[in-house]
Amino acid sequence: MIEIYLFINPLDKSSLQSEKKYLDLISKETNKIHFRMIPILNPRVIQNYLLTHQLPTSDLEYRNQLFNTIYSACLDLKAVQLQGKQLGRKFLFELQKRVGSDYNRYSNELVVDILHDLKINVDLFKADRESKLIIDFFKIDQQIGHEMGIESFTDAVIFNYNCDRDFGVLVEDNTPHDIIQDLFKTDYNCTDYSSTSDDDRLHLH
Repeated sequence: MIEIYLFINPLDKSSLQSEKKYLDLISKETNKIHFRMIPILNPRVIQNYLLTHQLPTSDLEYRNQLFNTIYSACLDLKAVQLQGKQLGRKFLFELQKRVGSDYNRYSNELVVDILHDLKINVDLFKADRESKLIIDFFKIDQQIGHEMGIESFTDAVIFNYNCDRDFGVLVEDNTPHDIIQDLFKTDYNCTDYSSTSDDDRLHLH
């Protein structure tokens, strides 16, 4: 089995493009692949996001606003996921499209519009959204990201249990498709990365 952990920004079109890239790669594979899209948010990720998009890094008010907006969207996603993984995925894609690609302003009204369009139970969403359970789920996601050394949106970690490889491979967004596909190979076709890994994961650029 293969596991892919993709760490995403629920409001960003680059994350949407990365999600579609992995889904396309997975659709061409015969191996069983478990794919998880995990919203990530920490100071290092925000700093790298600001640098990548040439946004002000010294404007504390802007940074806090960005952080709080993404945090709110992360909780929205976790709340929707309680109604089903497929609904959660549809909500994520639509939110990223409307905010990241279509440049709509993120707001509670926009979220409710998406919920209505996708026929997601709004009352149940609102009840879940206010629960402590959602925050706990979010914290679990952040712990996973911390343990895997995630520093940027669209970073992914790939575990291939069909290979004699006891570590995950950290893949950045600009990693070529053929290298990612190489990580999906099984048994005797596996590439030996062991000599290049100095911790519990290997970084590929």
